[in-house]
Amino acid sequence: MSQEARCAVGVDVGGTRTSVAVVSEAGTIVCLRREVTPREAGAEATLPLICRLIRETLAGTDACPVGIGVGFGGPVDYGAQRVRRSNHAPGWSDTEPTRRLGKEFGLPAWLENDANAGGLAEVLYGAARGAQDALYVNVGTGVGGAVILRGRVHHGAHSNAGEFGHMVIDPLGPPCPCGRRGCVEVLCSGDAIGRMARESWAGEGPCPGGRGVGELAVAGDRWALDIVGRAAAEMGRAISIACNLWDPDVVVLGGGVPEMGEAYLAPVRESFARHAMDCIAHATPILGACLGYDAGVIGAAAVAMQASPQQ
Repeated sequence: MSQEARCAVGVDVGGTRTSVAVVSEAGTIVCLRREVTPREAGAEATLPLICRLIRETLAGTDACPVGIGVGFGGPVDYGAQRVRRSNHAPGWSDTEPTRRLGKEFGLPAWLENDANAGGLAEVLYGAARGAQDALYVNVGTGVGGAVILRGRVHHGAHSNAGEFGHMVIDPLGPPCPCGRRGCVEVLCSGDAIGRMARESWAGEGPCPGGRGVGELAVAGDRWALDIVGRAAAEMGRAISIACNLWDPDVVVLGGGVPEMGEAYLAPVRESFARHAMDCIAHATPILGACLGYDAGVIGAAAVAMQASPQQ
């Protein structure tokens, strides 16, 4: 990459792996490093790893990034640039990772919720490319979401827009890690699929987890399809509530669960069509994401480029 080409560093702090990449303004990954996240030690152990990966990534290119974007999987106060808490990775609550990164590298650094980053990437470069307004829902171990308005992340008055996973749709439902009951996350996530499998398992040997249930569903297993269909139906109903309120151009589903393809997407669309208002149900496409695991790191870099003024 020439020094004149505009780019940014993207950081995606995942519960399993941490990714760092230099990403061009066209959404192309120029150089990428990825390592296992030291989960138990939290921010104190992970920030030195991130700094090392950034140095290694920059050493692999002649790029001059305009900034650093960090996507993190937990409620983020975008205005204060602080992690509020993390339900899945201990040791990050009330931390300010971009303060350290900005000082370390002499670049402006921006913290964003990882689902917001993934949603921005899908709108700018992926499945929703060309759309102005999009709802993005990431369905994996947990459930995250993003509201994209006019091609930019909408944070809301309290930096809480897009927290789709913690919308309560069954007040009497199972307890959620956030402290409430019956959230979208506890009814629709990969973990939820695994829980439903354990509750209904009558086969020989150990019960398959969420990923195994997904593989069986793709292969056509009726037991697995029923479980996936139940989670998908709840997701379709939740999406209909959001779309009735807001009416976006498109809905994009990312994360590991939608990678099942039509075994998951078809029952989501069917449930959405049953619950959404007619004009929305027939006109709002629900698409699978196309950037895969790299959506987070690409979107994090896009956050930095959008926040950094053009030279």
